[in-house]
Amino acid sequence: MNNQIDISPRKQQLKEEYERLQRQYADLITKRDDLLLQEGPRLEAIYMETIGQLQYEELCLQYDIALLKLERDLLQSFLNRGEEPDVDIVTEQVEKTAQTYNENIHRQEEKIKQAKTYIEEHKEENTKDKDAEKLELKQLYKRLVHRLHPDLHPEQTEWERELFLRVQEAYRNGDLDKLRQLEEELNAGMPFTSVESDTIEDWEERVKKLKEQIAAIKDEIKKIENSFPFTYRKKLYDQEWISAKQEEIRVRIEQLQAEKDRLEKIVEILRKQANGEPDS
Repeated sequence: MNNQIDISPRKQQLKEEYERLQRQYADLITKRDDLLLQEGPRLEAIYMETIGQLQYEELCLQYDIALLKLERDLLQSFLNRGEEPDVDIVTEQVEKTAQTYNENIHRQEEKIKQAKTYIEEHKEENTKDKDAEKLELKQLYKRLVHRLHPDLHPEQTEWERELFLRVQEAYRNGDLDKLRQLEEELNAGMPFTSVESDTIEDWEERVKKLKEQIAAIKDEIKKIENSFPFTYRKKLYDQEWISAKQEEIRVRIEQLQAEKDRLEKIVEILRKQANGEPDS
């Protein structure tokens, strides 16, 4: 007795197309995740180290100037009305505004801290051995995406979904040994199942859905590549551009520092007037 399931030419064609689309989708998922989990953090770390640190200094000065201008205007408004400045009200408004500024500053500080940590952890990556490991990491991740991504395997078990989450975490951390271990675990515990008994309509729907998912992931990749830090992808490896950008920011910092010094003197005079002290 022949137990083989007879596959019609149309079903075979759909099956082969679906397998081709699976490989394409796995490639695209790997590309997207490489952008988000590997290249993106690397580019952002380079940006923060070369440009972001100076922009942080510039931002701090801009906020200092904004607060000094606010205090100046508040004090001056009292004096213009011939009133004794209410120092508590002025201080309260300045501090309230400063809270928002401080939140932004802390976020920038955290980004700089993360960048320094990333660079320290990855400073030995540019060796031949490391390059080979990075290539194996990407190829291994692509294989596991092909076999475990829930979009490609909607019928998967909870164990398989959990395994894929562990695969993503290992890839995010660049942990090649862990990915190797997870592939062994997958090979030991997940036999391939046959779906050859599905109807032609089932295969047509499966192909249609996967094409839609491929279009969506292509659109997502395009949006990622048109956003920070990928818009600086080429410039961050151009030392001439980096040097010019750094000098441009340093000039602005120097100008902002001069403006801050000027405003500090004005505010100091206004504070003395508010307290009835003579100008020195």
